[in-house]
Amino acid sequence: MLLIFGLLPIGTLIYNSFTDWDGLSVEKNFVGFKNYITIWQDPVYFQAFKTNLFYLGSGLLQIMIALALAILLSTKTYGKNIFKAVIVFPIMISGVATSLIFRLFFEPDGSFDQLLQFLHLGKFIRLWLGDPAVANYTLAFISLWRHLGTSFLLYFAAIQGLPKVYQKAASLEGANLWQQTRYIILPNIRTVLKLNFILLTIGAVSAFEIPLIMTNGANGTATFLVQTMKVAFDQKLVGLGSSLAVLMSFIVIFLSLAQQRFQKEEK
Repeated sequence: MLLIFGLLPIGTLIYNSFTDWDGLSVEKNFVGFKNYITIWQDPVYFQAFKTNLFYLGSGLLQIMIALALAILLSTKTYGKNIFKAVIVFPIMISGVATSLIFRLFFEPDGSFDQLLQFLHLGKFIRLWLGDPAVANYTLAFISLWRHLGTSFLLYFAAIQGLPKVYQKAASLEGANLWQQTRYIILPNIRTVLKLNFILLTIGAVSAFEIPLIMTNGANGTATFLVQTMKVAFDQKLVGLGSSLAVLMSFIVIFLSLAQQRFQKEEK
């Protein structure tokens, strides 16, 4: 089973990356490293990498917001169960449904534009998904909203797992919330912070469904994975698309190895 469903597809993908196969022909001509040289020389593919940076930035912002919310809601906060439900709710909606909802929300003269008009902020209205200057920021914001609950749950569970005696002792000594965060919470949840950072980086590299559904990769929003799919299936360049997939696989493997190294260091 491992050979058929694991190693054979990987081997086929690597082999196709050295051919000019179009996905339909029975012939596969061996072209050596030509596909990889094309990727290296064509700035279009590096532009896709730059698009992924928007999702990495969104992930970093997600870490900070989720951590702040987890710390605040770990204290005695009025109505914190309602806040927790609001934060976690987006992760219960599928990515496809989220993308479709926000596509309607951000369409020209859609709900978001009408909200800005109501607030007398109409001068700030843009083509949120059609303007290359703002489209990636819009998609990165949606990604942040979609995944914030996951990071929040990780941090909140880690903070709840800390011995209560630490924070009680700190409170008796007169430590405020910032001092408790700096000297008690952050040092004791650093493993979760590192793991979540690696997971968010992998998610940023493999960002796919939001840009595909909302813009189909148009207006400079094609991530590396979207670019790979378009090259392989729209342009019928399966050999070149396989080379892109191999490169992305190496990046994900590298990040996974970094994650395992962090885990070993913590043990």
